[in-house]
Amino acid sequence: MIRRYTYNDIKDIVKLESLTLGTTLGEDMLKSELDNPLSYIFVYSKDNEIIGYISTSFDGEIVEILNFCVNPNMQNKGIGSSLLEYIFDYFKNLNAKSSILEVRESNTKAISLYTKSGYNKISIRKSYYSNRENALVLQKIF
Repeated sequence: MIRRYTYNDIKDIVKLESLTLGTTLGEDMLKSELDNPLSYIFVYSKDNEIIGYISTSFDGEIVEILNFCVNPNMQNKGIGSSLLEYIFDYFKNLNAKSSILEVRESNTKAISLYTKSGYNKISIRKSYYSNRENALVLQKIF
């Protein structure tokens, strides 16, 4: 089931981020995003366990994907694709025009998923990450 996150999901999201991304937005940030009208965070839960989540911001035209992860034990089962399709439908209903994101150049699994979902590379941010890795900027037009 995909739904908007709640206060009760925050600890599980932090664990999932740490497991999959090696870093986390942190509980305080996730708590503050509950009151942010531009923030839209969705979780994918199964058997009362959060196995995926996607954090986005929406300014009325552009959906920016900020964080996106699926439990490694549940990857390659369509969960990531389901989350993306859900947000595409959700934001199309709010008249979004496009979606944008950045992804590590080395994250070939994510790049493949984004490409299959209709994203195209529009630029590169050189040495963007703390380890000096480039970020690819991808965009999907609705």
